[in-house]
Amino acid sequence: MIGAVKLLLTKKILLDKQNIIQTFVRIPFSLIFPILFLGHFLHLGQNNIIVSVIIWTCCTTVFFDSYLITDYELKNNYVTYIKLTGHSYYSFRMVSNCLLFAINTILYSILIVVLIIIKIVRMNQLSFNSLLPIAFSVFISVNFVNSLQVRFKGKQMFNIFNSVIDILFIVSGVMFPIHYLGQRAIILYLIPTALPFALLNGESMISWTEPILFLLSISVMLYVTSKNFKVGNE
Repeated sequence: MIGAVKLLLTKKILLDKQNIIQTFVRIPFSLIFPILFLGHFLHLGQNNIIVSVIIWTCCTTVFFDSYLITDYELKNNYVTYIKLTGHSYYSFRMVSNCLLFAINTILYSILIVVLIIIKIVRMNQLSFNSLLPIAFSVFISVNFVNSLQVRFKGKQMFNIFNSVIDILFIVSGVMFPIHYLGQRAIILYLIPTALPFALLNGESMISWTEPILFLLSISVMLYVTSKNFKVGNE
């Protein structure tokens, strides 16, 4: 059953025209071209701002898809059927989110490759030292959101979730370095996505404090995620 669900999820994502339109039509016209325009006339100092925004969009796509899929599964009591297979819903969600992230990563990687070919993005802007922490932090965060859905099932969380995503876009350093917000903004590195995007954007004012705050936030989220799934499944 689990294998069949994974196959159906993969086919749904790959054959969904909305995903293709979102990646290759809406994003270039609504996000990339305006940034190019502003960069030309305002001389923005952040060279890889386009890559940063594309990767953030990929991450938020995973967030929203995972949220909506989990919401559907909870409302239709899929948790009971998954338990009958001998798997926990926690492990099922982790595998599903991995699959969701991998497929969206492939789609957005194609977009980045196209931009490299037409010389809008330069290859030396990408580094595994930043991409891997982004993938790790997003994966942990997505599972954390799912655990809140399981813990507080039946509650209307979507509006809150949507607002939080918008706020995270501002305070995660996607468009500009966090230190622009002042010295006290170092507390923002408690946000799991803040340090990875700072590394992606070449943040030069990182000390030993930021990685500690990052690891602290990840540790807390892992603990709360595990606890929420246990409580929600009781």
